[in-house]
Amino acid sequence: MTATNSLPDDLQAALDKGLLKRFPLTFLPFINQQLREWQFLFPNERRSVARLLFYVASLNEEQSSVLFHDVRAVEEKMGVRHWQLSTSEQTIQNSSELARSPYFQEWRSAVQTVFDAADKHEVNARETTKRQNRLVLLDIPQSLPIQAQDAWKRWGNIGRTVTLSFDSSEQMHSPMGFLLSNQRGPTSSDSSGLLEARNHLVSAADIWIVDAGRSVIDAVLATESSTTDPARAILLSYNRLDAYRQAFSHEMNSMRKDLADADAVFARMRKLDVIPWCPPEVAADPAVREFLRSLYLSGNGAVIFGNSFVEWAASEAFRRARPHFLAASFGLRSKPKPFTSVAVFENPDQVNPLPAVDDLTGSALDAQVLSLYVWLAASRYEEYQHSTICVCLAESIAQAYIVAPPECSLLTEQGPIPLDRMRDALVTWMN
Repeated sequence: MTATNSLPDDLQAALDKGLLKRFPLTFLPFINQQLREWQFLFPNERRSVARLLFYVASLNEEQSSVLFHDVRAVEEKMGVRHWQLSTSEQTIQNSSELARSPYFQEWRSAVQTVFDAADKHEVNARETTKRQNRLVLLDIPQSLPIQAQDAWKRWGNIGRTVTLSFDSSEQMHSPMGFLLSNQRGPTSSDSSGLLEARNHLVSAADIWIVDAGRSVIDAVLATESSTTDPARAILLSYNRLDAYRQAFSHEMNSMRKDLADADAVFARMRKLDVIPWCPPEVAADPAVREFLRSLYLSGNGAVIFGNSFVEWAASEAFRRARPHFLAASFGLRSKPKPFTSVAVFENPDQVNPLPAVDDLTGSALDAQVLSLYVWLAASRYEEYQHSTICVCLAESIAQAYIVAPPECSLLTEQGPIPLDRMRDALVTWMN
């Protein structure tokens, strides 16, 4: 993904005219941080920031006063001017001040109203465009034991279970690898893989592949190693990021953990040069490097558990980048070791000498639960609520669960679906 340090000329011109003086105090930490870190933002984030700023710039003084009236009224009740509020960036101190206020929910509602107004203005101002179809592809690999009778019970009745047919010629790849690749199958109308169905997409951030191991990412990189084109997708492999994770957790555990020092700790971690820790597909993209830094700083288990990494990385990708196609593959983890499972930044293998033991049952349960969480994370956003297909593969039982609009051809298939026919249907959907 192409990165730039400079703001667009029209946006910089608006800022030079004093645009930020129109905003309430509590908007400034977010806006200033986003502008300072412009090169680390995904296109969707840049559009969101620019949309708000250009909308306010289009208003006269009276209109902008009306727009921010409720926010400023709540700020007065909160006593924001008496806080030690950082206006240059979002800090833990800022967040704690807001969260402690009895007016916090009122403030959030008032802020959301402002963003909603900016979004509505853009929708009304632009021409109606065709909604682009999206795809979420999830994989519970062959190695994880799934019971057919309860594989999809957590999904309720939001979709349909289908049986898959795997031809012997497709076993050169995992089912996930076959769907991504351009290998021809026995019933294929053509040999285009899902990674070929992206010609209309303009940014690498439109496609994400997240792997709890490394085999899926390795296969994708092998097919792209012969091209000189820039990266056409964001590729995240838990195992390929071993050096990043280990160095990151070491740095975190060398610091004090006092809450009073949290902002200082985070500030230091944000300044670390992570490029030497990154595999090539991550090192080349500043936005992806910073995405991982933020992911690991959030303390959600992504540093320690591959399946947690997949679920949180996918959820953050939906929130920040709104990809048109996201593929996520779960995997095998070790059983948590005594006295280490709650220490999010501790590497259990380094702090406990007991040998690691594979946890097949626990990993399978992780994948079943977290695959649903990935889809629920996507479905929070309007972009995924109408024209998105979600396919969750359970390779060990040759089944898939499909959540899709009524016009999806896979919903009317009868009998076992050959994997290449499923791929053709998904490629057609994406095109």
